[in-house]
Amino acid sequence: MRPKPRPAAKPLLSQAGNPYPPGLEPVVIDFTPLPGVPLERMWPRPLDPDPPPPDRAGVVAFDTYLYEADPDVPHLTLWLERQRSDESDERYAHYRADLEHHFHVHAVMLKIVQRLATVSGSCASCREHACRRRGACVGVRDTGRFDLPFAMYPPCVPLDLEIMETFRQAVGRLLDEWEREEAARAAQPPPAGVKEATSEWRSPG
Repeated sequence: MRPKPRPAAKPLLSQAGNPYPPGLEPVVIDFTPLPGVPLERMWPRPLDPDPPPPDRAGVVAFDTYLYEADPDVPHLTLWLERQRSDESDERYAHYRADLEHHFHVHAVMLKIVQRLATVSGSCASCREHACRRRGACVGVRDTGRFDLPFAMYPPCVPLDLEIMETFRQAVGRLLDEWEREEAARAAQPPPAGVKEATSEWRSPG
């Protein structure tokens, strides 16, 4: 009887040499270049671990959110264009609300990654004093220094596509699990004596 082949060992380091977070399923990406395609036009491709800052010319930083204020998520500085002289207040309000929502979605993602980094221990060697002092990941990248897709990862997560994708896919699995749990709770009948609200409800009178 032939022995069963052993499962392949999971990699401990990414191709860039960064350790995968413990407890998360490592993602390995094929970076083999296509013939005749320059590296800068290839995707996926290895990321610059120290990318140049984004071009913020013509935009202004705002620390206050008017439409998406949420004290339960990390704060990401908002960057907006100034209101033009020919732009109505209503149009600019729509523009600002859309951008605030976009930044807020990334802040929610950042909070989940922070929790995963805390559980996996990735923040143990973080250069952020606040993280080491609290024993939990609370680090936030500066959106003036990093583009938003990078800022949704805390500083303890290197800008390494394989490590970032490992966290991103773990977040996706968590969100799928939460959605299934919410759907299961919604499918349960209400407790005895509690009338279920329906679209047929009418106010008295």
